[in-house]
Amino acid sequence: MMLHSTLGRFRLLLWLQGLSYVLLLFVAFPLKNAGILPQSVTWFGNIYGFLFLMYMLFMVSMYTTQKWRLRRPIALFFISFIPLGNFIYDFFVFRKMDQSQSVTK
Repeated sequence: MMLHSTLGRFRLLLWLQGLSYVLLLFVAFPLKNAGILPQSVTWFGNIYGFLFLMYMLFMVSMYTTQKWRLRRPIALFFISFIPLGNFIYDFFVFRKMDQSQSVTK
């Protein structure tokens, strides 16, 4: 299960942060620009900002506790600004890591 390990909790935060970014870009901005809901960017932006800070703090924690190489947090930082980048990185990297950790336990 996803929440039973530190990596699983990080993956959940990765998904939440990625989802908030996609919602900000593809829901909140169009609603604001269409004049339907001008406050939507403020609401979604606050949620995204909070999740992004939590994501960065958790990533630094994972870097120190899991003994990651420096390139992984740097890649995660830049990937977080690409729409759907978090989901793609999770699919190709973290899913395999989580599966290998669950097999060894």
